[in-house]
Amino acid sequence: MGSNRRFQSGFTIVELLIVIVVIGILAAITIVAYGGIQARARDSQRQSDVRAITKALELYYTDNGRYPGGSGSTVLNAAWSTTADASWSNFATVLRPYLSRLSSDPVSTAGANPQTPVGYNYAYFSNSGGVYCGAAPYQMYILVYRFEALAPVDNLSGTCTVSPLLYASGTASNYRVSKL
Repeated sequence: MGSNRRFQSGFTIVELLIVIVVIGILAAITIVAYGGIQARARDSQRQSDVRAITKALELYYTDNGRYPGGSGSTVLNAAWSTTADASWSNFATVLRPYLSRLSSDPVSTAGANPQTPVGYNYAYFSNSGGVYCGAAPYQMYILVYRFEALAPVDNLSGTCTVSPLLYASGTASNYRVSKL
């Protein structure tokens, strides 16, 4: 007696669905991990940019006995320079002897400033008049920037003991130097 059973090769629908779900989960994990890697890479670039800018500012201070003034940002106020508008190019011109290329934030957001949760720009301030933070005019500066993946960092140098110690504390990172 022969059997009427036919053997068919192939996958069942359940097996195919399991494979599709597993591939989908792996793809989602890969996309999320890739996005985090990109954000950390941009944060690393921001750290490098801030180091280069602060080094150029210290070289400027050594040659001139003061820090450069802000150049008229339309985003914050006239005492700031920011990558969100043309004032950053004025700041770049001042630092050109000390820094061949003044970087902008890797995802610079036009019209935004770094102390807001949606702004990715660099902002520079130096007091132009009066005493600020215990420092005479142009004897201090604040460099404000935002990270995407890293926690905010406040690098403070000098003897500033008056408010505001920081600019946009909590949402942005600050690099502040004051000299007396």
